[in-house]
Amino acid sequence: MKNWKFLTATAALVLMLAACGSEEAEKETETPATGETNEASETEKEVVEESAFPMTVSSLTASRETEEGASITFEDITLEEEPQRIITLDYGFLDTLDALGVEGIVGVAAGGGKGNIPAHLKEKYAPSDEIADVGSLKEINFEAVAAANPDIIFISGRQSPFYEELKEITPNVVFIGSDNSNYIDGVYETVDLAAKIFDKAEKGEELKATLQEKVDAVKEKAAGYENALIAMYNDKKVSGFDNGPDSRFAYVYNDFGFVPSTTDIKASSHGSDFSYESILSVDPEVLLIVDRTVSDVETIKADIENDIIKQTRAYKEGKIVYLNGVNWYFSSNGVTTEAEKLQEILDELK
Repeated sequence: MKNWKFLTATAALVLMLAACGSEEAEKETETPATGETNEASETEKEVVEESAFPMTVSSLTASRETEEGASITFEDITLEEEPQRIITLDYGFLDTLDALGVEGIVGVAAGGGKGNIPAHLKEKYAPSDEIADVGSLKEINFEAVAAANPDIIFISGRQSPFYEELKEITPNVVFIGSDNSNYIDGVYETVDLAAKIFDKAEKGEELKATLQEKVDAVKEKAAGYENALIAMYNDKKVSGFDNGPDSRFAYVYNDFGFVPSTTDIKASSHGSDFSYESILSVDPEVLLIVDRTVSDVETIKADIENDIIKQTRAYKEGKIVYLNGVNWYFSSNGVTTEAEKLQEILDELK
C-alpha cells in the first residue's frame, strides 16, 4: 500500500526538477529579435485574413415561380463557419457533395426507402443513426429535419414551395436549382458553390474538367447524326421534348449537340403527350428514351418497340437508346450522374 505513495512522491520530485531545469533553459535562451516577432505576427495576421468565413452565399437562382404560380425569392445567407451538419433534399447535389468528398451529411430525402437515390449513393446514404430520412423530394418531414439540427439545407425546384418553412428550422437554406437554358453551366455552378463553401476548389476543377471531356465527346458523336428526339416513357405513354426554354431535356440539343427532329412540341417540363404516331411522323435518326418508371429495360421495350416504332429510322438502324430514369429524371445536375448520363449515350451510340 505504501509503494504507490512512494512512487507518487518520486514522480512529483522528478517533475519539479524538470520544471526548474526548463525555467533555467528559458532564461538562457536568447530573446527573439524584434524583427522575428513582427514576422511571426504578420504570418498570423495573414492566416486570419485568408479565412473564408464569414462567407456570404447566394442561391443559384434569385427567384422562381412554383407550379401553382407563386413567386419565391431566395435570400442570401451568411455563414460564420463551415457547415458541419448538412441536409440536401436534392439527389443531384447529394451526388456533387459526395464527389467532392464533403462529409457531414445528416439528412437525405430517402422517402421511407422508396426514394430514387442514385445507385452509387444508395448504400452510403441509407437512413441510419447518423443520417436521417427527412421525407421525399416533394413531401418533407419537417420534424425529422428539425431533429437533425442542420447548419445548412440545400433545396431545388421540388422543395421550393417549402422554403419559408425550412427557414424556420435554420436561416441557412440555399436554392441550388438552375434553369435549362444553360444546363451544363448550371451543373458547374453547383460544383463551384459547394467547392466554395466546403473548401474543395481543386477537386471541383478536376470534376468539371472530367465532365467537360464527356460533353465534348457526346457533341462529337451527335454531329454524326442528322437529328434526334428525346422522349420519356411513363405508364405505357410517351412524352416528347424539343429544345425550347421550358423543356426539361432541352439540354440534349442545346448542350449535348443533337439536332432536334422537331421544334414544334408544346413547352412543358414534363413534356407534351406524344403518341407513337407522332414519333414516326418526325422520324428521328436517334431516339432517346428516358424511363420515368425506373423499370428494367426489357420491361418497357415491349411497349416502345411496337409496330409503329419499328418503322422509324431509329429502330431500323439500332439507334434507340434507353436511359437511366434515376439519373435523367430524379437526380439531374449531379456532377457524377451527369457524367454517367453522357457515358450512357457514348456506350449506346458506338
